[in-house]
Amino acid sequence: MDNQHEVIVRAAKPADLSALCALFIEFHDFNLCGVPDRLARSDSLGGFDCVRLEANLRHLINTHGCNILVAESGGVLLGLAEIYIRQTSEGTAVAQRIYGHLQSLIVTEAARGCGVGQRLLRAVEAWADARGASELQIDCWEFAAGPLGFYEREGYRTLTRTLVRALTSDQRAVGKPEFAESHVVCQPK
Repeated sequence: MDNQHEVIVRAAKPADLSALCALFIEFHDFNLCGVPDRLARSDSLGGFDCVRLEANLRHLINTHGCNILVAESGGVLLGLAEIYIRQTSEGTAVAQRIYGHLQSLIVTEAARGCGVGQRLLRAVEAWADARGASELQIDCWEFAAGPLGFYEREGYRTLTRTLVRALTSDQRAVGKPEFAESHVVCQPK
């Protein structure tokens, strides 16, 4: 990263679309290394459809209730944050609240460790707070080089976790029942 230029965090604009596409591809490839069984390889998709991605990003830039913030230095994008304002569903057992949802936070490999991610995260928090959010929620992949440690250092904690276990081929075999009925007698303590 060029240390001679100040890092500026601002809202993305249509002129950024090509650079945003490149950042999302880097983000995908970074996560693909950590969870290769969960994400499709770009070559298996015939490459990334940047035209479609840019159209989606253009829509996000112009949509109420979401934003893409970018970190820029010397005219070069160093990172981005994709943020949404959400509200819990009424009529559920979940406490009602408005919250920010950070969908993606990406910092180029060259700019990591220079405070760019922290600057983007603080800007996201301020943006969500200004729109009435009481908290910021983040979903992230968990793997050794992944972002979980960064978020924990920034004061975030795990609230829920998705656990997975691979099933054996016997469990997936065609024609087998989905489950075997069993009976258990429970004795009160």
